[in-house]
Amino acid sequence: MKIMKSINARIILYLSLIIGLSLISLGVTSYQIFSRYTKNDMIKHVTTITAQTNQSLDLYLSEIKDSLHFLSIDKDLISNLQSSLSKNNNYTVEQDQIRVRITELLYNMFAEKSDVSGYFIYNNDDKISFINNRALIGYDSPFLNKVWGDFKNTQYALQTRFYGSHKPDYYEHSSNQTDGNVITIAANIKDSYDPSDSTLYGVAIFDYNISKLKRIYDQIQTQTGIESIIVDDQQQFIYQTDPSLTLSRSSMEKLFEHSSGYWTENIGGNKSLISYTTSAVSGWKTVSLLSFSQLDKSLMLIRNTTITLFAIMVTLTILFASAMTIRTNRPILALVKFIKDVGKGNLNLRLERKSTYEEFSVLNRGINDMMDKINELIEESVERQLLQKEAEYDALQSKMDPHFLFNTLQSISSLSILGRNVDIEKVTHALRDMLHYSLYRQNDMVPIQSEVRSVENYLNIQNIRYNGKIRFELYTDENVLFYSINKFTLQPLVENAIYHGVEGIDEDWLISIRITKQSEKVRIKISDNGIGMTPKQLLDLRAQLSNKNLRTGGIGLSSIADRLELKFGPSATLEVDSEQYKGTTIVLTIPQHYAKRGD
Repeated sequence: MKIMKSINARIILYLSLIIGLSLISLGVTSYQIFSRYTKNDMIKHVTTITAQTNQSLDLYLSEIKDSLHFLSIDKDLISNLQSSLSKNNNYTVEQDQIRVRITELLYNMFAEKSDVSGYFIYNNDDKISFINNRALIGYDSPFLNKVWGDFKNTQYALQTRFYGSHKPDYYEHSSNQTDGNVITIAANIKDSYDPSDSTLYGVAIFDYNISKLKRIYDQIQTQTGIESIIVDDQQQFIYQTDPSLTLSRSSMEKLFEHSSGYWTENIGGNKSLISYTTSAVSGWKTVSLLSFSQLDKSLMLIRNTTITLFAIMVTLTILFASAMTIRTNRPILALVKFIKDVGKGNLNLRLERKSTYEEFSVLNRGINDMMDKINELIEESVERQLLQKEAEYDALQSKMDPHFLFNTLQSISSLSILGRNVDIEKVTHALRDMLHYSLYRQNDMVPIQSEVRSVENYLNIQNIRYNGKIRFELYTDENVLFYSINKFTLQPLVENAIYHGVEGIDEDWLISIRITKQSEKVRIKISDNGIGMTPKQLLDLRAQLSNKNLRTGGIGLSSIADRLELKFGPSATLEVDSEQYKGTTIVLTIPQHYAKRGD
């Protein structure tokens, strides 16, 4: 789009995107943190309420359990039951008196408790009950049969069991019947003072209205919006604050995997938190359910607030970006015009160094400095190209020294007169290889291996010419032979070693070349045992090599140093060390570089 080519539009767009994305990231992060915190707080709140509710239930059931324990250790009750059972075959007036005493005992203990809907003691084996008269109890009730069976084989006294919600169908008189369900707490009555007596004299049954539980849990539901369920150890619902609430089979199984915990689940199409804990007294599960709809309402408010703030900030961002763009547009346009003029080749233009904005002042100064540097680099590039051409010309001149060629041919003639055909063949082959190497790819980069082979040919010719007086030592690291070097770099150095070093001594001439790999560079060391240099000569030579303005032409050390620097840059070095009458050493250091074309 054409409008997007405008810097004004781009600045407005980019600033809007940056701030907008920042706001979105901040909003999303805040929303996630708030959501996580709210959810964790909700879980903590529900689990706390569940534990408190379970604690209230345990307290209530513990009071009942303590009353039953008190009943179970009553000596008079046990004595009366023993007397009643021993005379159960013959009806006597004494039996009625015993029944009256037991009934009065029960009445005095539990009649005042409004949550007790019924209570009695019965012996299912002997069909005896103790409350008003025996006609009140239906001994054929499946529930009473089950309870009696649970306690029949208990070994010790003071055993208590809790039974979940059920219909009290064992009351035969309408005065004790109820339309609602009850929960039952039963205790065995045995002689706790005589452990050897295993006789079960009776079971005390106490039925409690569920209305007490309703008062406990309805208050919690009203205050917190939490729905509650009580589940007994047979996975039966004892009480529900909402009769429509239900739990799936898998949820019911989860309740009995641990004593307490929580999870989330969809109930009735709503995502809900389920928290549960276990009663230490009865083993019943207190389950709390809270819908996430309340959390969603809070999160919806946060989302709406974030979106509103985002819209406001984007609008302000666009206005701010527009105003800033208009204000900064003028120096930018001036800079664009300057760049266009420079692109046309006018490199002498310069920007005003001072500007209304400090940033543009720095930018203008930097561009002016850059233009000065460009002009300087152009001049330096022209100079380097001239040096390159000069070095190439020097190298071309050095490919085959006419004096060397003349001396070689003269040597061949002398060898012919002497009949040294083998030496003639060696010299001819070496000269042929040198001529081929000299004419092949002028001034190319070549592998070090090729340059070393050329030096060996040169020394073979010279050694025959000087009657084997030259002793040549060569050591090359095989890992560096295929790195590249400037053509005709080593031969001039060896030639200098012969004509300016060892030619002036009487003993054998030793020329040594060592090529090794050092880190990321190649080190070439050429040494001789010639006449060496005086300290002043060495100092002058080093000064000439370190200063380009002092270098002279020719194929000497200066030319070699120039050629290496033109190819490899300042990382290539040439160092000279010498001691008079002890020889000279030249060390070349160049980067590891592979030739683009083979030799």
